[in-house]
Amino acid sequence: CGETLNSFIWGPDGWLYGCHGVFTHSRVGKPGTADAERVPFNAGVWRYHPTRHIFEAFAQGTSNPWGVDFNAHGQCFIEACVIPHFFHMIQGGRYQRQGGQHFNKHTYDDIKTIANHLHYAGNIRDHAHWGKTPGVPSATGAAGGGHAHAGLMIYLGDSWPAQYRGQAFMNNIHGARINMDILKPRGSGYVASHGADFVQFNDRWSQIINLRYDQDGSVYLIDWYDKNQCHSREPDSHDRSNGRVFKVVYQNEKRTTVDLAKRTHMELAQLQSHPNEWQARHARRALQERLAKQNGLPQDFAKVDAILKTQLAKGKTTALRLRALWCLHGISGLNEADLLALLKDRDAMLRAWAIQLLCESKKPSAAARGEFARMAREDKSPIVRMYLASAMTRTPVAQRAEVLTGLLSHAEDATDPNLPHLYWYATEPVVTADKTAAIVLLSKTKIPKVRQFITRRLASKQ
Repeated sequence: CGETLNSFIWGPDGWLYGCHGVFTHSRVGKPGTADAERVPFNAGVWRYHPTRHIFEAFAQGTSNPWGVDFNAHGQCFIEACVIPHFFHMIQGGRYQRQGGQHFNKHTYDDIKTIANHLHYAGNIRDHAHWGKTPGVPSATGAAGGGHAHAGLMIYLGDSWPAQYRGQAFMNNIHGARINMDILKPRGSGYVASHGADFVQFNDRWSQIINLRYDQDGSVYLIDWYDKNQCHSREPDSHDRSNGRVFKVVYQNEKRTTVDLAKRTHMELAQLQSHPNEWQARHARRALQERLAKQNGLPQDFAKVDAILKTQLAKGKTTALRLRALWCLHGISGLNEADLLALLKDRDAMLRAWAIQLLCESKKPSAAARGEFARMAREDKSPIVRMYLASAMTRTPVAQRAEVLTGLLSHAEDATDPNLPHLYWYATEPVVTADKTAAIVLLSKTKIPKVRQFITRRLASKQ
């Protein structure tokens, strides 16, 4: 396997997202781009904007992720192989790696798995087979089947029973089954607990490499179907004649045919309240594509704008309001004043996403930075502080100190699994660039890990 770009999926915000493996090293750029201007990348999640033609490293680290998806609040998740199997990927985050070093050698520590369990028993070296195909030990079978995974789906369709909505499904390669992890919020992020395996194929040739729900809520499984489970160096050892596609439906589900190309702008906007996330997500994509193909706004944009802004203001759930926000962002229906107003919204997730969208250009305005500084001091939500820290990793270094001072004053964040790391990733360039600012941050921080890392970085010769 080349472990390069894989698992393409449209994110909630109009970007195309995907994964990249750990042992293949890429330098990404348009043809003819100078090497120094390319984006170095190996393990992690990347994204590409389809109209602005920008490639970004979204989050870096892990092992060989072969699946990425988003939950109803637009949070990004991936599965992994060999190392712990499930991660909540935060923009600007750096995560446990199977091998190699982080691009920034002053990372010092990285964010770990959200899973509170393993899908194997014993030591990982007993399960990473590298070409061998021994049977799955009974203890590992009971735990989930093995260390290697492919494909990830956060089910947000509308035809399966409610118990499956929002849960994470991933194929277990050696276990020949679909594992299910149960996601629950914890602190700034999530914890994933082991749920009952969704299906066992009882056929070791079965290799589901991806799974997706569709317009009617049923799920498609792509089965590579091969006797080699991983790491075979013999190209002729693979049987390329018998891949399969399965469709999983619940009881007598009726098939729904959806042709978004025939929908009006208003109908696409109205789909943002559809119970099936597939319909809402692809309607957003279709509206974004239409806007990109024409000069100026569509003739009925005022009506589209009204539908979406009503849902943004009055939507009954956080998810419905976020869908309207993402759709308006994708069609350039929001100005800075709209996003600044959302920074004072009653819903923490709306405040958080407003922060991210205000930093899309990596140059937040003075008005935005002023609000960020206030929120860093005053906002009670660890989710908001997570987004502020993420935003600081994308903000010019000279403009970070005031926001970081506020974030580092929250002693309650010291034990959060994400925040101390993100605070450090945003702080480290400040320490490098401005020793005076670094000393001030050192004197004021209430996060022991950040205090330790500032001291270590100041003492470093490089």
